[in-house]
Amino acid sequence: RNTVIIMTSNIGTEYAKQGGTWSLIPSSNGDDEARENKKKIEEGLKKTFRPEFLNRIDEIIIFHTLTLEHMVQIVDLQ
Repeated sequence: RNTVIIMTSNIGTEYAKQGGTWSLIPSSNGDDEARENKKKIEEGLKKTFRPEFLNRIDEIIIFHTLTLEHMVQIVDLQ
């Protein structure tokens, strides 16, 4: 059987507060910034979790923070 387990964490939120993006998808205004943020978040994960745990995770996806426009769209759906 296959199982999908979704875990969330606040590790790396300090980079969003500093104006960085969380996207791993290259953007026209900051491929280097996205790579640097990914690197910082991965370092935070390594400091927080044991290697035995991280090695069991197949994929880590880092999401964009929600903008005001996104939040308005979500509210409109309700």
